[in-house]
Amino acid sequence: MLFLAGCQTADYPAQQSSPATNPSAENTADQPTPSTVQATPYPRRPYKLRDQVPANSSFYQFRERLQQAIRDRDAKFVEAIADPKIQITFGLPKPFSSLGFDNPNSLSWKRLERIINIGCTPSEAPAGTKMDAYQCPHASQASLGDPFSDVYIVGENINVRAQPRNDSPIVGVLSNEVVKSDPAGLERLTEQQRQEQQTVEGWQPIITPAGQRGYVSSRYAYYPAGYRARFENKQGEWKMTAFIAGD
Repeated sequence: MLFLAGCQTADYPAQQSSPATNPSAENTADQPTPSTVQATPYPRRPYKLRDQVPANSSFYQFRERLQQAIRDRDAKFVEAIADPKIQITFGLPKPFSSLGFDNPNSLSWKRLERIINIGCTPSEAPAGTKMDAYQCPHASQASLGDPFSDVYIVGENINVRAQPRNDSPIVGVLSNEVVKSDPAGLERLTEQQRQEQQTVEGWQPIITPAGQRGYVSSRYAYYPAGYRARFENKQGEWKMTAFIAGD
């Protein structure tokens, strides 16, 4: 389990990324230029998300096994837990194999790792039905506002950087709250940075309540319409029934 709390300001640990994929190791000449235009300030919205999986429950044990499989890049395990009717797109159906879990360098591994480690919550069942299911991350079922423009900061004293890299100046600090996404900041990301945006190596462009534009490590920043996975207990076995982004 990964618990994100502490008294020190934090970005994602650089030592967990290889030099080739660590944003702080990229050529700074290729980095986006931060906007100098202040956005409109808005009231703070404190909101603390918690992992809601009971310790030693069957899903808790299953998740620990899945976390190990992700670390090992165990494609056979992930394929075995994928439900035959798993939803991976809102468009035309695609086979699970299209996610590329057979490739240890696939972004699907990094996206799944990010949403599994931060915390999960019981999945909302359709009206009039019962379902033993969990959805990860917990932010995917938060409903304070717009699921596409709200960004949930998970953790205390999280740095906001002027640019999407670890050595960029700190322009703000956030703790367990909901902030606004910055569409202009998204446009300034390179194509590679957009691909990595929903991995722990990525960065989320945000606007702080003070109106300051900047970037937060994706390890600590989530929005409800981002990548999420749903797991259902089917006849005593946990199956991944959705791995999807969007709405």
